[in-house]
Amino acid sequence: MDFSELMENTRDFFSQRQKPLLISSILGIFFLAALLVIVFIPQKREVPSSRFKSEPLEADQELLLPQGVSIPQEYAVSRETKEKWNDAQVLEWLEKPDQEALEKLSRANDAIVQNITEDAP
Repeated sequence: MDFSELMENTRDFFSQRQKPLLISSILGIFFLAALLVIVFIPQKREVPSSRFKSEPLEADQELLLPQGVSIPQEYAVSRETKEKWNDAQVLEWLEKPDQEALEKLSRANDAIVQNITEDAP
């Protein structure tokens, strides 16, 4: 086989398949670049757990108030809760249900109990 004939066959091969060869060479370059990135970029290592010590929180310090605008006088950091409400508080926060609402609640509770007892062995 003649060397000039080999060169001519090689030129014909590359001249007829320019687009597929270009695409495959670009894909090859991207593959090599990705491989280099995977190999040479250092991976994040796990932080040893002994470095961070967990300590329980204790409420031994005074409560820190929010930063920013001034805190109004009526702002309560904490309050004492009373054991019983007075009549004014009861009327303000609670509403006595009417008979229809009580019956509806009773039917719903009966249905729940019925479903539970039906499924029991």
